[in-house]
Amino acid sequence: MKSLHALSLLLLVLAFTGKAQLVVTQPDELARRLVVVREQVAQSASQPTEATAEEAATVSGYRVQLFSGNSARSAKATADYRAATVKADFPEWATYVTYSAPYWRLRVGDFLTSEEANAALVLLRKQYPAYAGEMRLLRDKVKNGK
Repeated sequence: MKSLHALSLLLLVLAFTGKAQLVVTQPDELARRLVVVREQVAQSASQPTEATAEEAATVSGYRVQLFSGNSARSAKATADYRAATVKADFPEWATYVTYSAPYWRLRVGDFLTSEEANAALVLLRKQYPAYAGEMRLLRDKVKNGK
């Protein structure tokens, strides 16, 4: 342990006196690869990107969030169970179980207007009164449906 402290002290002294020097050597092949990668990055950065088919098919809309939990042991299972239940009772609505650390979330529907989403929220609260306190209306990117 004392030798580690002595080495650290020596490195600090050398660093402050300007006598320390770090030399990095790399194979020529690695340097050539790095140049190629830099050129590819520069090319891709200069080209405009096109929206993917999925991005083009989404619009600003609304979803109903039925669940959001961060329990490491049960949140995913709860979200999946509730998604299956909603899908069985309301097959016309899509269900989305997502993970955004540390939360598992269940969102329902692809509603274009807040009126449609509010109507769905009312139905869901009637169907699942035990979950009503957790339900929320959220703005989200939704499938266009066209």
